[in-house]
Amino acid sequence: MNKIDGRYLRELREKNGYSLRVFAEKIYASKSAVQRWEQTFIPETPEILNKIAEVLNLEVDEMRLESAVKYGKSDNKKEVVNITNDLVSNKATELNFDLKWLLFSIAIFLGGIFLFSFITLI
Repeated sequence: MNKIDGRYLRELREKNGYSLRVFAEKIYASKSAVQRWEQTFIPETPEILNKIAEVLNLEVDEMRLESAVKYGKSDNKKEVVNITNDLVSNKATELNFDLKWLLFSIAIFLGGIFLFSFITLI
C-alpha cells in the first residue's frame, strides 16, 4: 500500500487555504502532529486518513494515487495502475447505482400518476 507523502498533504492543505492550526483542529489532531506528517508521511490509520479525506473533499485512494504520481513514492508502478483501476471501477459502480435509483424513482412517480389517474376516472 502506498503511503501518502507529507509534501502532498501540505500542498492540499495550502491549496484549500488552511493554516496548520486550523487544519489540525478540523481533523482533531495536534498542530505538531500535522507538521510532522507534512515532513514524512501520513499515518496509515483509517480514522486519520478518512478524516483528512473528508476535510479536503477527496477520497483516500485519490490521495494515494496523486501522491504517488507527484512524489514518486510508489513501491510498485503496478500498484499505481491498480489504484487507478479501482478508483475508476468504484466511480462506475456509484454511477450505475445512481442510474438504477433514478430509474426506480421515475417508475414509482409514473406509477403514482397512473394510479391517481385511474382512481379519478372510476
